[in-house]
This record gives sequence, C-alpha cells and structure tokens, in this order.
Amino acid sequence: MAEFLDPLSFDVRGAGEQVVVLTEKLRYRADDGTLFTMPVSFETDLASVPAALRFLAPPWQRSARAGALHDCAYRWYEVWKVGRRPIDRHFYEALRADGTGRLRARGLQGAVRLFGRGAWNRWRNTPEAAKGVRPPPIS
Repeated sequence: MAEFLDPLSFDVRGAGEQVVVLTEKLRYRADDGTLFTMPVSFETDLASVPAALRFLAPPWQRSARAGALHDCAYRWYEVWKVGRRPIDRHFYEALRADGTGRLRARGLQGAVRLFGRGAWNRWRNTPEAAKGVRPPPIS
C-alpha cells in the first residue's frame, strides 16, 4: 500500500508566497514499492492550484505532500527517470494515500494531465543548475 514515510516539514519562503522549502526529507513509497525521496531544501509550491480553485484542493491540506512529490518528479526527470504519465498516476496514488477522496483525487490527476504539459516541458528545458537541490535516485 502506498504511503508517505515522513511528515511534511517546511518553511515558507517570502511573505505571501506559496513556495515552501522542505526542512526535512520527505519519503514516499509507491504501491509498486518504489521509494521516492524529496531532499531537504527542495522548493515546491505543493499543490499548484489556481486561487479560484483552491476550494477543491487547498495546497496546505491533504494534497500537499502529493504536490511536493509531483513537483520533484516533473523537475528532476533526469534523476528519477519516471515519465509524465506514470508520475501523474503516482500523484493520484499519493493523494489517495493521504486521504483524498477518489473523485477529488481523479479530478486533480485529470487537471495535471490537462494542464501539466507546460510545466513538464519547461523543466525538460531548464538547466540542472537552475533546478535547485537534486534528489537522490529512486530505489
């Protein structure tokens, strides 16, 4: 069964921003046994939800850890080597592991499938030096 192995521990970066910096590593074990580790100092906006839709998935609630996982995977394909479609499935699985209902989790997964291509492509074209702290390989 999928589960997060650590609590979410972070500091907010800047006043009024939605960007947080992990102060402790955050590990996630997928249903297939794969272990993903988001490192200390990784910057994320958690669940990237537009302000008008935050009632569906407030970024600081059940979707937060899944959002950090998704952000790290999109940013660091070179390290984790998990394609866009599989990581979007892991995002759904992580949402469910953190207690998000099936319908809401499917809606959030659908949103990243529909609107995530731009972020995926942007990170593919970003030099590694500009991506921030590098995660360890998955195991």
